[in-house]
Amino acid sequence: MKRPAILLLEDQPLVSWEVEEMLRDAGLGEAAVMASCRDAQAWLVDESPNAAVVDVFLRDGECVEIAETLVKRNIPFVVHSAHSQPSDIHTVFLNGQWIPKPADPAELLHAIRVCLLQAHCA
Repeated sequence: MKRPAILLLEDQPLVSWEVEEMLRDAGLGEAAVMASCRDAQAWLVDESPNAAVVDVFLRDGECVEIAETLVKRNIPFVVHSAHSQPSDIHTVFLNGQWIPKPADPAELLHAIRVCLLQAHCA
């Protein structure tokens, strides 16, 4: 079975389902969906996605450590968050492309494709 190329960090089931469907419909494959920081950190011990879609706050808090891991591994990511301004969160999230919720699906998909292209060219 092929490993997921995209890590999706989202604790809202409807949002994660919509993003998963969008990725499948666009031919980008399956995503590894995590709703908690703890689960994502455990997954990242053995896995390394090509890109990630990150909601800043998950069930168990702000996912700063996960974003730091992505930055250290040079894994590009999209911050898909309900925060309208990135100024009120940890600066590590500024390493990602900011797409506020609710997002135009085409805009979010474009940002994910850019991340995947960055990963491919790295």
